[in-house]
Amino acid sequence: MIRLRETRGLRYVLSLSGVLTILLLLVWIFPPASAQEKENTPHFAGDIENLKPLTAGGPAPHTGGHPDLSGVWYPNSGGTEIQIAYLSASPGVLAAKMQFDPKETPEGPPSFKPGMAAKYRVKPGAARAYGTCAQFGTPATLLGGNATWPIQIIQTPGLIAVLDEYPLDYRVIPTDGRPHPKDPDPTFNGDSTAHWEGDTLVVDTIAVDDRVSNFGSPRWLHSDQEHVIERFSRPSRNYLIYQVTVEDPVVLAKPWVSAPHRWSLSIHKGELLGEFFCTNNQEPEEIGRQTGDEAKTEGK
Repeated sequence: MIRLRETRGLRYVLSLSGVLTILLLLVWIFPPASAQEKENTPHFAGDIENLKPLTAGGPAPHTGGHPDLSGVWYPNSGGTEIQIAYLSASPGVLAAKMQFDPKETPEGPPSFKPGMAAKYRVKPGAARAYGTCAQFGTPATLLGGNATWPIQIIQTPGLIAVLDEYPLDYRVIPTDGRPHPKDPDPTFNGDSTAHWEGDTLVVDTIAVDDRVSNFGSPRWLHSDQEHVIERFSRPSRNYLIYQVTVEDPVVLAKPWVSAPHRWSLSIHKGELLGEFFCTNNQEPEEIGRQTGDEAKTEGK
């Protein structure tokens, strides 16, 4: 309890017990920086050598009769960002980085129809046809093998939103069973609709821009008849499983099926996605200055 008493020098001052009470309140409201970083900082390298795969964490939460896929998810089993530079920290970090065991669930290359590999296979190191900073598209965004950045899923009745920290992108997918439009315009993420099959959310996508390459080894382009089926499941509180099937009657001899990729729930309390925006390091003012200098040089 805070008590006030009258003195000659000041009308009122706080007693010692009152001061201590206020200090305790301030510490509770504004925790020390280290505590804030531990609970709220999304990406950190400190103590990374002690990182190891998360436990299952108990059963998955449910909403509306289905698993609730909502949360911030990392493309590993550690619940935090694991950059390539961290992998030498300890064996536990390397184990946490792996999204699947290639010995148990191998992810093979696509099977091309005769003559299609030369036309649709992407050469290693080749630039993307639509620019370096454009979106990866569906399903490459969630299949990026060296990706370290999180996604956030927001599940509501009738809709599910998938937000990507990098590339800065989002998808809003209806889950009410509606059909695709008859003639959808091609986009990087395509036209998606979803439904539940038991505890698995099945996302059906068509009309993916044919300049978008599929992620794999090797990467490959596709025709305008590509059909992507994504499956999201949450077998436990701390884990999300994502698997993809790609059908393309023009390019592929048979559907390509990915390994089941494991994502883990963020360990950072109250985490929000950051802004990760690609600009090709092109500063408009600097480009304008250089362009003006070149014009002056040519005019001499």
